[in-house]
Amino acid sequence: MPDFSAQVQLIAVVLAPAVAAGLTRALMIQAPRWGLIDHPGHRKVHEHPTPLVGGLAMLLTLLVLQAAVGRVPFESWSLLAAVLLVTGVGVADDAHELSHRAKFVAQALGAAIIVSGTSVWVTNLGDLVGLGAIDLGKWSVLVTIIAIVGVMNAINMIDGLDGLAGSVSLVPLVFMIFLAMTGDGAGILFELLLLAGAILGFLSLNLRLSGRPKALVFMGDTGGMVLGMLLAWYSIKLAGTSTSVINPITAVWILAMPLLEMGSVMLLRLSQRKSPFHADQQHMHHLLLKAGYSVNQVVAIMAGLSLLCGVIALAAERNGVAEVVMFIVFLGLWGAYVTALRKPQRLQALARRLIPPLSARSGSGPA
Repeated sequence: MPDFSAQVQLIAVVLAPAVAAGLTRALMIQAPRWGLIDHPGHRKVHEHPTPLVGGLAMLLTLLVLQAAVGRVPFESWSLLAAVLLVTGVGVADDAHELSHRAKFVAQALGAAIIVSGTSVWVTNLGDLVGLGAIDLGKWSVLVTIIAIVGVMNAINMIDGLDGLAGSVSLVPLVFMIFLAMTGDGAGILFELLLLAGAILGFLSLNLRLSGRPKALVFMGDTGGMVLGMLLAWYSIKLAGTSTSVINPITAVWILAMPLLEMGSVMLLRLSQRKSPFHADQQHMHHLLLKAGYSVNQVVAIMAGLSLLCGVIALAAERNGVAEVVMFIVFLGLWGAYVTALRKPQRLQALARRLIPPLSARSGSGPA
């Protein structure tokens, strides 16, 4: 007898991109009334006022379609409450630009709601130093909160070009979907597929496509925080315990691009005696733009690097490469990333030699 529930979920997954795109367009009409418009500024790449409703539309897509198939969204009331909290704060920030302290407190509170109401904790860091698995014990709650807040900020910080945050978020999701299909993660497969579909629908309006020189909508801080929280949640479910589908360091590699970007930029700012949340143009994507690449080329390069990191991580785990080796290599990669940001001219010269900028103008320019 056919599984009616599975068929309904499949329909929801297929419809997700169209639902997300439709909800985004509907919210774009209301964006000016709600003050959810991103206006150009001295440190911003875009030149035209752009609605900040992509993140809200993606969340509504997830809520509507999960409810339509008869599920509690994300199968967790605690996660739902946390997501709604950071969504409210994100919308307020997109409309009125809250302080970094207020956003950080809200992120930490959202993470605390998750750990207080679920068993999805980081309890094990794996064998990072070659002396056996590191069991966190009583530190699990704190490390889980730090991990969730960290990924939320990582996605927000990489959201600097049309299509970039969505594309770099989609790549880890592809790996998570693969792991859920081949490992012991079937319980979250529907949610992962739905989230991927929502991102695809958003990207259909956020990427610079042929004949469209600029994004029609941004995800805003709302999108960055919601995507970051969900990516952290699914990463912990897949890698946070000693019995998980993958090693914790493999999950770090799968999320490498946003984590490396956040860690490197914040470290660089601190070394310059600036706030780690100080807005500037020292990000990798800004440096690649200045090297002569178009927006679409930068998005492709960074998404490609994210894909490469994920492939390396899974290949290493499948072939029994020691976790301590992957940890040391990741630290070396982080050091190289920081050095590249410290010496942008060398980075730009090396990038141009390895991947010459295309002469075509499709998707180029700051507009």
